[in-house]
Amino acid sequence: MAQFAYKAIDRKGKKVTGSILANNIEDLEFRLSKYGQELISAKPQKKRSRLFSRSSIDRRALIVFFIDLEQMAGAGIAIIDSLIEMRDSASSPAMLEMTAGLVEAISSGKSLSEAMEEYPRIFNQITIKLIIAGEHTGNMVHIFGELKDTLRWQDDVISKTKKLMMYPLFVGVIVFAVICFLMIYLVPKLISFILSMGQEVPLITQVLIYVSEIFVNYWGVIVLAPPVLLFVGREILKRNARAQYLFDEYQLKVPLLGEALKKIMLSRFTRNFALLYDAGISVLDCLDVSEKTVTNTYLAGELAYTRQQIQEGASINEAFTKAELFPALVLRMIQVGEMTGGLGNSLANVSDFYTRDVNDLIDKLQSMIEPFMTVFMGLLLGWIMLAVLGPIYDIIGTIQF
Repeated sequence: MAQFAYKAIDRKGKKVTGSILANNIEDLEFRLSKYGQELISAKPQKKRSRLFSRSSIDRRALIVFFIDLEQMAGAGIAIIDSLIEMRDSASSPAMLEMTAGLVEAISSGKSLSEAMEEYPRIFNQITIKLIIAGEHTGNMVHIFGELKDTLRWQDDVISKTKKLMMYPLFVGVIVFAVICFLMIYLVPKLISFILSMGQEVPLITQVLIYVSEIFVNYWGVIVLAPPVLLFVGREILKRNARAQYLFDEYQLKVPLLGEALKKIMLSRFTRNFALLYDAGISVLDCLDVSEKTVTNTYLAGELAYTRQQIQEGASINEAFTKAELFPALVLRMIQVGEMTGGLGNSLANVSDFYTRDVNDLIDKLQSMIEPFMTVFMGLLLGWIMLAVLGPIYDIIGTIQF
């Protein structure tokens, strides 16, 4: 197969461009016709590394991919035949490219795990390790099922994380917009009326005038500062490993929010560890692969320290105790699992324990944000009303009837 860059027209007459794998021009026309597109022109591209492929497959499409593999493997269909069927019925160019690449690699003599390694942006190291374990044991149906369930769980955890982060951000943006409206538009009109009366302005009103003037004179800076600071901060964290480490450590200490983020990360770590351990992979390899799934550099450093302790002869429970990542109850569960030989099951229970805790924390955080924002807006409006209406009442009091 070759990679073709093409131009086509869809059913609505709109021009589309893209890149897709095909055997030849005729095969390319056939594949595009399945998406309701008519080929205009195409030319072969130089084969590029799949590491830098622009094609992406979202998590839910990947869940469907493993569901199909599980069902077909359970029915006794060979993996390459399953992939050919999925390639021919692919619902997107990205899925078509990926399945076609897997078929091509397996046809050339590679195993499924070796073929998947060519797509590191789609299949992470945990997936590769589990597929290797399935190839060694011959129990691919079970492995495909575990991957499907894990991806579903990850999708649920990620949606909870987004919910946790996006809700305060959304409310904060609304409050910021309201403050800008009050200070830039409404307050200056009220203040100009008060000043026109020639009365002495009290201190609280003077402060309001000063704050309003800052917003009026520097509104561009105030509005642009948050996104600019966010961009600069991200660049600093991206380029400075020490800054990234300190930021990751600090965000885990933020009341409630940091606790929830830490539990989400540890839940994902323990579930991945349990999945790999139950597949027959050694403890050190489980730790090595699992710690790479943790995006927080502080937690990753603590997990690396844990792995080092185990390499030096410490038990799993002792290593986790020294790292001070888990509370006493969780450490007890790990200790019991290590003693009874059911470590994988214990870690899976730890993951479930954290998942339930995260759900409770998210509900608690949201229930606290709403009254906090209400009180904050009430205080802000109360300050503005007092600063504006106070002088007006003073003016009314001086009127002789």
